[in-house]
Amino acid sequence: MEMSEKVKSKRKKLGLTLKALAERVGCTDAYVSQIETGKAVPSISVLKKIATALDVQVRDLLSDEQNQDKIFLSKEERTQIIYPGSHIFAELLVSKISNKAMEPLYKVVPVGCGSAKDHRHVGEEFGYILKGKLELKVGDQVRILEPGDSFYFASTLPHSYKNAGDVDVETIWVVSPPVL
Repeated sequence: MEMSEKVKSKRKKLGLTLKALAERVGCTDAYVSQIETGKAVPSISVLKKIATALDVQVRDLLSDEQNQDKIFLSKEERTQIIYPGSHIFAELLVSKISNKAMEPLYKVVPVGCGSAKDHRHVGEEFGYILKGKLELKVGDQVRILEPGDSFYFASTLPHSYKNAGDVDVETIWVVSPPVL
C-alpha cells in the first residue's frame, strides 16, 4: 500500500474528515486530499504532523509491508523526502525503515542551502561526501568536507550543515536509529 493510501485509510479508520485532519496538521483540506490521491508529496515536517494526527509513526506511513525484507532497491523505487523551507531533498536507500537500526539516505544540498538551525537527537550519524563542499558544524567544531571525506558523530551534539561550494552537495548520510 502506498503512503497516500495509508494516510487515507488511517484517517477513515479514525473517523476523521479531510477538514479535521487538515486542521490537526495545519494545512488545507485540499492539500490533504492531494496527498491522499498521490498528487502531492508532503514535506517531512508535514508528514510528521500527519503521523502524529493519525497516531502512527512516520516510518509506518512510508513502509511497504510487501517489501519488508527487500534486499535490493532500484533508484526508481526510492522514497523521496523534501525538507521544509529549503530545496534540500533526500531519498531513502532502503524500502522500509521501521525494522531497521539505521536510516541510510542519499542527500542533496543545493547551492546556498543548509539546515536552518542546529539539530540534536538521540543516536549517531555517518556521512560520505560524493560531490561538492559541505560545511559541517558539530558542537564547536567546523569543517569543510569535500568528495571522498567522511564524518561520524554523536547526534546528541548540536549539529548543522550548509553547502559551502558552487555545485550541489551529494552525500550518503546514515542516521542511527532512524528519525523518520
